[in-house]
Amino acid sequence: MNRLQELFTYRQAKLSDQSEIMKFINNFWKPNHILSKDPDFFKYEHVDGSNINFFLAINKKTKSISGILGFIPYGRDLKSHICGVIMQVSPHANVPFLGVEIMRQMLKKTNPQTYCGIGTDPKTMIPLVKTFFKREVGIMDHYFYLNPALNEFQIIKISKIDKNHLEKTGFNNVISLNNIQLADEKLIVEHYEQLFIEANLPRKSLEYVLKRYLNHPIYSYKSYLICDSESGNQSLLFAREVEYSGSTVLRIIDFLGDVNVLGKLNVWLDSIISDNCYEYIDILCSGIDQKLFEGSGFKLVKDVDIIVPTYFEPFICENIDIYFEKSHQDLILFKGDADGDRPNKVHSIKKN
Repeated sequence: MNRLQELFTYRQAKLSDQSEIMKFINNFWKPNHILSKDPDFFKYEHVDGSNINFFLAINKKTKSISGILGFIPYGRDLKSHICGVIMQVSPHANVPFLGVEIMRQMLKKTNPQTYCGIGTDPKTMIPLVKTFFKREVGIMDHYFYLNPALNEFQIIKISKIDKNHLEKTGFNNVISLNNIQLADEKLIVEHYEQLFIEANLPRKSLEYVLKRYLNHPIYSYKSYLICDSESGNQSLLFAREVEYSGSTVLRIIDFLGDVNVLGKLNVWLDSIISDNCYEYIDILCSGIDQKLFEGSGFKLVKDVDIIVPTYFEPFICENIDIYFEKSHQDLILFKGDADGDRPNKVHSIKKN
């Protein structure tokens, strides 16, 4: 038995641990964060029956929590895919590599087929997960699709010279507008089993998708069913409108299906950006060839002298790198994976 096992016990949290976990988050991770202040949202995000999807390190002497690691399973079968969220060790623990041991114990218990984390701290966690767990690490790719009809922008920062260099290219094998429709819960349930799922996408159960996107207690997501007549494949795309300073953007949050359709969306993008006067449409992802997005007219933010904000809670007008970790090099991730699109502040008005 090593020192980390001598000093601490490790277990999945129970319902009775919720208040202590919320206090721990407030005291040692982020004060006034939604998961430390909103018990109902905490339950939505992490309570599963009589358990809470957090793994704990309990000090054997004081019986108090010394470290936490949250996780989000994509189905009842925990062995399918798990995302890690909120890794934090108490500054009073004073034992090196306690966070690594919590993660090791959680993975031993859940034994996921694939694993990812988004927003991983590049200074504290990226080196550890790369060394101890041999994870693939990197920075999420950030693409944007600018509204060609606008000359003034409230959210992005772009010069007129830059705008002239953002002409769109590609546009082969376009998917017709008639083959993309808003999807409600009934339509998603009806078509879910027929979806073509790219092998490198994390496996998401229907139960997870309905809870995460159709029944989210705070955010309102738009769900689109895409039918590619060329291949016969069906896919689902999830997006969310974000408003700031009188302007609105559409953020593509998640995708299930044949990733090749992401290179055939230019007609739909032009239509939806014009109809809704979006300033731009953007997408954060990892594991997809840049040429695919260029086929739909997306541009990679880092290739252009432009600021496309990543954070809106609070709003920060900067290009900020979002680091990820994943268990397999070819695993495809989107912003909606893990807690990449979770509210950070308590919302006074929740979705009905």
